Amino acid sequence: MSAYVRCAACALALSLLVSPVFLSQSIAQLVDGPENTEATPPDDSSAQGGVGEDGGGDVENAGKTGTDVKTPDLGLLFPEGFRKQKHFLLYDYQWVCLLALIFLGFLADRLVRWILRSLTKTWFKLVGDRRVETAEWKLWRPLGLLTQALVWYAGTELLGLPEVVQTVLLYGLKVFAIVAGVWTAFLLIDLIAAFLAKKALGTDTKFDDLLIPLITKSLKVFVVCIGAITCAQTLNIPIAGLLGGLGIGGAAIAFASKDAISNLFGSVTVLTDRPFEIGDWIKTEGVEGTVESVGFRSSRVRTFYNSLVTLPNSRLTTAIVDNMGQRTYRRITATLGVQYDTTPDQIDAFCEGVRELLRRHPYTRKDYYHVYLNGFSDNSLDIMLYCFVECPDWSVELREKHRLFLDIIKLAEALGVSFAFPTRTLHLYQEEHSSNLAATDLGSADRAGQKLAATIAGPPLSPEKRLGGVEFRGPTPVEGEDGWNGLLTKEPRSGE
Repeated sequence: MSAYVRCAACALALSLLVSPVFLSQSIAQLVDGPENTEATPPDDSSAQGGVGEDGGGDVENAGKTGTDVKTPDLGLLFPEGFRKQKHFLLYDYQWVCLLALIFLGFLADRLVRWILRSLTKTWFKLVGDRRVETAEWKLWRPLGLLTQALVWYAGTELLGLPEVVQTVLLYGLKVFAIVAGVWTAFLLIDLIAAFLAKKALGTDTKFDDLLIPLITKSLKVFVVCIGAITCAQTLNIPIAGLLGGLGIGGAAIAFASKDAISNLFGSVTVLTDRPFEIGDWIKTEGVEGTVESVGFRSSRVRTFYNSLVTLPNSRLTTAIVDNMGQRTYRRITATLGVQYDTTPDQIDAFCEGVRELLRRHPYTRKDYYHVYLNGFSDNSLDIMLYCFVECPDWSVELREKHRLFLDIIKLAEALGVSFAFPTRTLHLYQEEHSSNLAATDLGSADRAGQKLAATIAGPPLSPEKRLGGVEFRGPTPVEGEDGWNGLLTKEPRSGE
């Protein structure tokens, strides 16, 4: 590999020595073009002494092309036979020079790519991103082609080709250089975008994740427009006439592209209003999933079935978007069914224990939660659990919900509370007929119920003595923790 590089460097250095005005002529001609050079009429000596079809005369001016730029006569480096023989509009020495020029172009391409990769290898390793590394390896290809086009352009000026042949070649090389330049700009934009995308992953906001793809696509459209205009100017295509033709058909184009324009304005609306960001979980028009990308025409949502849904941006401006990803808290609701043989004291202890678990959980909302006996179902006493957890995404929500439910199961096991499940209890009995059964005293039965209820509920309270709103306090200190006072007190019940 090192020998190949040394040979390539020597060959490239030799070509530079042969042409002292190598790069200056290429850049000047790329800007001015062969059409701006003024032809100088040949004098008598050059007309008589030039190399003609009969092979007579000297070769002093055989390399002149009729331009005012003086170029070295490469024909003097070749034997006389190469300077006199002519095939397919070119002399033999010019064909040899063309082959050598093609070889030098390929050599310059490989050499430039190798040098750039060697210089930037360490830096891209420090970046450590696969997307950046992929874009970097693709970038040197068009840069090498651009260098190759410059070498061929400068070498074509030195060959002294006929004016028609030289004009065609220079036009073709100009277009080739423009295409290589546009390609280089495309990959350079991708390289910068990949680098910025990695930096955006470390920020708290997702707005930059949404902005980088839009700016990348805008820059690519701008580069294509500049390349098309430059190519048209190179080929002497009248830009003014082309724009005038677009003006005549502007109405038809606007009518045909009304959907594209509405989608473009929709993307601007999404960018400015920011109803959602990359990675948000949204619901809109029957579509539910995670936003993957936002483009000029449409946005893409990855559903929970792993399918990809494309939504036109124009519809997002008028649709109702439910952004589940912007929730500060995520709600957890559950019904804890315990068996009917659970005592009231066990239910009170269990409910208060669940509240304490919520107070001590690192992700739960401490200022709003409810744990109460809420119903009597066919198979269980239903305790309602209603709380919120502060989680950035669904994965964290599931993890913390799992932790909370496991703690509730451990608490129930410690208190001797059993969870109920659908059961049927059958009681088999034999009806007894007694002739001397005492009559039921409904009055005494009602009175007994009233006395028991009064004992349980306590004396009636006036409106001034009723308990106020529910207060949500912090975790209760226990033995071994700071703030332990030697006893545990429970919240007073109504009437106590």
